[in-house]
Amino acid sequence: MLLRAGFSAAALFALALPARGADPPAAIWKHQNPFCGVLAQVAPTSDGSGYGVALFAVSGASVDAHVTLVGRTDAYDAYLTAARLEGAPNDRESEGVVVKVPADAGIAWYFVDSYAIDGAKPVNCPSYVLPVGSERVDAPEGTRAIPASHLQALPPLTCGKTYIRARLHGDFESPVGRFGDRPLTVEARSYIDSNGYSAREELVTSSGVAGLDDYMLGAMHVHQFSPAQFLCTPVVSTIDVELKYFP
Repeated sequence: MLLRAGFSAAALFALALPARGADPPAAIWKHQNPFCGVLAQVAPTSDGSGYGVALFAVSGASVDAHVTLVGRTDAYDAYLTAARLEGAPNDRESEGVVVKVPADAGIAWYFVDSYAIDGAKPVNCPSYVLPVGSERVDAPEGTRAIPASHLQALPPLTCGKTYIRARLHGDFESPVGRFGDRPLTVEARSYIDSNGYSAREELVTSSGVAGLDDYMLGAMHVHQFSPAQFLCTPVVSTIDVELKYFP
């Protein structure tokens, strides 16, 4: 079985609007996770002036959101207010902003802490932590820039790492049944709570055999994973597991 975390990215400062007379397919991948109704993307700017931040939501005209940025030694709060949402009715995206942090902050991780759509009551999110990639983005002239607020210095990492990915706690049992006379591969994803249990599971790649696919989803559902840890504290996360069947 092959494990790997699944992280997705989208263009920060390129807002894709629907073509006239037709709505593009919804970007379902952005909104499948059950942890938070708003997702963010964070990337360093090419000129070194800060970090570009954009928000994604299923609906709404504007969003306020607190995005926590975690660097080498400290954590910061980026508070985006009245960020205008545009795009398809079920796939909304904000314009990018540049968040200013100390030059040596070394932001490496981020998550949406809370959000409010169209001025509604704020919704708190669990710490669904994503990595800041190495790819840099260009911020067009006139892009809004905001300062980040210092939250806290990071505590000592008694577990040895800032982020430890979720992993299997033991192996799945071998599937029992006749699934054909050739090797098969199925890959599935689980959205795992901080106790290590799957809150939702989905196929990433079907084996082409319904029985084996169903076995895989069931195994993901009942398995207790070792949850991800962020700053040595269990957090929600995703995990992709690949299972190979040999007749």
